[in-house]
Amino acid sequence: MNQSINYKSNPFGDVTAENDKKMLSSAFLETPDFRTLIESDDRTIVVGRRGTGKSALFQQLKKHWESDKKILVLTFSPDDTEIIGFRAILRPFSSNFNLARAVTKILWKYAMLMEISSYISSHYKLSKLLPKSSIISKHLEEWNSDRGDVFRRCRLIAKKYLDESDPEGSIGDLQFNLELSDIERIITDCIISSDLEIKILMDKLDEGYESDNIGVGIIAGITYASIELNKKTNHIRPIIFLRDNIFRTLSKQDPDYSRNLEGQAIRLHWDWAQLLTLVVRRMRVAFNIDKEKDQKVWDSVTADELKGRNGFKRCLQFTLYRPRDLLSLMNESFYNAFRENRDVIINSDVDSAAKTISVARLEDLWKEYNKIFPSIQIVTSHFRDIDPELTVYSCLQKIDSSYEIAKMQGDPKIVSEFELLKNTGILQGLYSVGFIGISSKQSSSFVFCHDGRTPDKGFDNDDKILIHPCYWIALNLDKNTLSPEEAESIHDEYDINIVSDNPEIRNRKIGQIVSALESIPEGREGASEFEQWCVDALRVVFAAHLTDIRKHPNIDSVQRRDITGTNNSKSDFWKRVYEDYSSRQVIFDAKNYKELHNSEYRQLLSYLTGIYGKLGFIINRDDQPELTGNNLDWTKEIYFSHKALIIKLPAKFIVKLLQKLRSPDKHDVIDTQMAKLLTTYETLYLSLKTTRTRNPK
Repeated sequence: MNQSINYKSNPFGDVTAENDKKMLSSAFLETPDFRTLIESDDRTIVVGRRGTGKSALFQQLKKHWESDKKILVLTFSPDDTEIIGFRAILRPFSSNFNLARAVTKILWKYAMLMEISSYISSHYKLSKLLPKSSIISKHLEEWNSDRGDVFRRCRLIAKKYLDESDPEGSIGDLQFNLELSDIERIITDCIISSDLEIKILMDKLDEGYESDNIGVGIIAGITYASIELNKKTNHIRPIIFLRDNIFRTLSKQDPDYSRNLEGQAIRLHWDWAQLLTLVVRRMRVAFNIDKEKDQKVWDSVTADELKGRNGFKRCLQFTLYRPRDLLSLMNESFYNAFRENRDVIINSDVDSAAKTISVARLEDLWKEYNKIFPSIQIVTSHFRDIDPELTVYSCLQKIDSSYEIAKMQGDPKIVSEFELLKNTGILQGLYSVGFIGISSKQSSSFVFCHDGRTPDKGFDNDDKILIHPCYWIALNLDKNTLSPEEAESIHDEYDINIVSDNPEIRNRKIGQIVSALESIPEGREGASEFEQWCVDALRVVFAAHLTDIRKHPNIDSVQRRDITGTNNSKSDFWKRVYEDYSSRQVIFDAKNYKELHNSEYRQLLSYLTGIYGKLGFIINRDDQPELTGNNLDWTKEIYFSHKALIIKLPAKFIVKLLQKLRSPDKHDVIDTQMAKLLTTYETLYLSLKTTRTRNPK
């Protein structure tokens, strides 16, 4: 090894990409995400958590495209003062997200077109392509007359045209005052005729970011402007790099998210093999190693239990599968070894480094999600000094205990979150940010999710939970290391069961559930299998709205209900079910045959008491959801005699709902279909006036 490199404090380079462009350039790994961005133009948003490589990707895309003379690369990386200054012009719209979004979209599209125009007009060849029209020159003169960054120029333009006394009207006129359509048409035509390609890269939009209407509106406006310009022509390609927490906030606040933004995002994802390749590339550069195979390079600088794939995975347990975490761990570990005159790392080097890393990761978690998950610090801190493996039930108890502390402290944001989400919602939040993993019965491993999504499956009380190993030391847990065998049980990847951004995976998983129904024989023979199918299907269909969907929750009771799910009134339909029928726990009775009889309706009626309210579902093997004959008579009799509504929900109707989820939208479409079904019962079958407040889509 090169001894002059050995004793550097950061032999693997600075963990922040912009601070070590030399190492980044020498050892950059062209991931599938990188290839997707340079080979296609259908993704405008790059989403990743802190340390997942957004800035590195930004730098390398810039370098890649700048090497092509036919490509112009424009970059925007604002500092916090630029964003804060821009916020000032949106204060009149602080109460309305849509207005903040609209202003920003117009101004940012204008800004991008002006920056492109500036380049073309100053280019000795391209300038000839601009028409003799005075429109472009007029606007360029005004745009270039202002000094400072792009956001400042946008601010000055806005001051000229926006009227605080009439915000809506001035926004409506802004596009016309800026002659945006004409400018867009002229510049687009010019670029197409020149055969020039424009790449616009935007990073660090989290600087000065606040998760209020203005802050989210700014991000949404920039995003919408970029998407629209990308769709206008394949010669202009804007790409925005966003932190996961910001994108999550945007998804919650933007009413048009699922239609306009969701399909535009690519999420940065690393598996263990990619991370090994990344670290090995830096080892080759830092230590002048010329071995061909990645594993041999790793083994040459490690000792004892750290050798081999399991040894590398042992290191990964202290990270969140983020390049920054891993590089920090490696830098610190090798520095520890160098101080003791060793050129290989051993377990104690990694363990010592992990202490520093663990505290930093926990603090990062708090900082990253505090705005959208206000209770995260108080909840995670309540898991100190325990065994890292626990059951869902004991985890919920911990959450309940932290709630009691929160009530005593009296922070309204935190108390409100607990009241809204309850302990099960907080548990799902902990899973979605990767703090805990859930035991997978299929793979006998713990599955962790790091992409910020809400899990699409219910948690059973006896399911096993594991706090992520990267937090063990910071929380002073009873255990702080994993054996190689235990490390194998950590499946630290995205949870891709149903709601993956990957349509292929989504369709395959849904297809498996749909096809499974066809193989279940009707009648008593397949009764148990059908019941389990109903549980699996309901957990997917109602993932966003019902929690804790389970079989036989009261198995020892005389009245043994087949399947129940907790209704937290999280959607219009389920809010309607609770308000009109008092169903906090929703009952689904599984009947593995087509023909229903009065006894089945009577049986379900007997279950509808207390928290189960006055509405229940019978799932059967009928082909159609329509009510006819005896089924209609029994439904009306039970309603008018007992004020209880029983809805027939054929398995094939559930299949249709599953198939609607093949498109990676929110579960809104499910809510709409269920609302239509309930309205049909109320207005057609029962001749009731609907309580529905808005027309279904």
